[in-house]
Amino acid sequence: MVLWGTSCTSVWTPLFMVLIYALVLSLIAIPSELYSGAKTIGTKKDYTRQQKIHRGDIEEKKYTTCRLMKRIKSRSTGRQACIYQGGNKTFTLMYEDNCPSSYKCVYNPWGKEPSIDDVIDSLNSIKK
Repeated sequence: MVLWGTSCTSVWTPLFMVLIYALVLSLIAIPSELYSGAKTIGTKKDYTRQQKIHRGDIEEKKYTTCRLMKRIKSRSTGRQACIYQGGNKTFTLMYEDNCPSSYKCVYNPWGKEPSIDDVIDSLNSIKK
C-alpha cells in the first residue's frame, strides 16, 4: 500500500501540476459572455427624464417665490417695469401692463438688483 507522502508521489506531482495549470487556463480562457449577463438585441433604450436627472445629465431648474419689490410706470407707453425679489437675493425684472404681487421665478442666488436708471432707460427705449 502506497501513501501520499511516499516516493511514488514524485511521479504524480508533475501530473497534478499540469492538471492545475490546465484548470486555471481553462477558467481564464472561458468567454466573458458567460459572466456578462444578458445580451442586448437591437438598439439600446434611451434613459428616461427622471433617470437623466438622477445621473446628472439634466439639471432641473430650481424655482423660488418672487415678490414685488418695486414698480415703475412709463409715462409714454403706460407699461410697468416690475422688479421682483426672491430667496437669497434673486432679482427679476419684468415689463408688464399689470404686475402680479408674486410669482414663481427661476432661482438665481446672489444676483444684483437692477438699477432704476437702467429700468427707466429700457422703458423709454421700448417707446422708440
